Formats: sequence, C-alpha cells, structure tokens
Amino acid sequence: MKQISFWIPAAFSAFLSLMPLFGSLIYPQGGDSWWKPAYFAFQPMCFFFVGSALLQMHREWNGLRERLAQLEGKRSS
Repeated sequence: MKQISFWIPAAFSAFLSLMPLFGSLIYPQGGDSWWKPAYFAFQPMCFFFVGSALLQMHREWNGLRERLAQLEGKRSS
C-alpha cells in the first residue's frame, strides 16, 4: 500500500486532465461546460495529494536518519 500511495496524486491529476479532453470529444457541439466545475473545484486536491505524499516521505526520511544516527552511535561506542 505504501508504493501505491505515491501514485495517487499522478493518477488523480491525469484523471482531471483527461476530463476536458474526453468531454470535448463526446460533446463537440456546445456541451463542453459540464466538466468545468468539477475540474476547477478538484484542482487544489492535486496539490493536497502531492503535499501529503511528500510529507509522508519526509517523515520516513527523518525516521531513517534518526535510526542511522542511533546505529552509528552504537557502533562507535
């Protein structure tokens, strides 16, 4: 599950980007405004998903650095 959580922002952004493309292909005669509210309302969620994934990675890296410092401290003493 950890591996897939980093791909969620990319998949969500791709879905949002494909909505206007398919919307204009399906309804070429003036019916292309149905996707606009969802597109603009959910666009900030892309940044939220990326931020949460980066925060999770940052916490994991800090934990690994602390663990490495502990192990190096035990090895030197």
